[in-house]
Amino acid sequence: MNRPPGIILATAMTVILLAVACANTDASFRFGWTFETDRIVNISGEANKHVGGEQSSFSIEFENLDRVTWQTPYCIALVDEERLISIFFESEIDLASEDKSSVTATGLFPEGPIGKRYGIRFVIPGEAIAVPSSVWSGNNDLHRSRDWFEVGDCSPPA
Repeated sequence: MNRPPGIILATAMTVILLAVACANTDASFRFGWTFETDRIVNISGEANKHVGGEQSSFSIEFENLDRVTWQTPYCIALVDEERLISIFFESEIDLASEDKSSVTATGLFPEGPIGKRYGIRFVIPGEAIAVPSSVWSGNNDLHRSRDWFEVGDCSPPA
């Protein structure tokens, strides 16, 4: 049976449009680094679909390969290019030598326009730590880095 080229083209276009409409635009991130001597931090989570004014969460994994206990406060800060937006989560690392732990950091995602991009920074007060990852509100799958604001402590924004 021969089908007219117009029907074949229309069917192909319908299939393509359905595939694009149903495409998964979820985006996730994972970044980490070694802090001081054999102390490892990894942060992961959804990069998009955060809703302003609602709870969001990120996973943090710690590993202390050092010979001494690792005790220090830390926080997760959300920043833009010019300022500290919020202290998203705050806690303390307390790991014995050769120990691992993980925590789900849950906090309020800032109110803002859909598609607003933020830098997520892991902060140990007084220490410069790693290049942050980007997170944003809404459903945006663009992974672009920026020059995010530096944060040196866990003091809330003024």
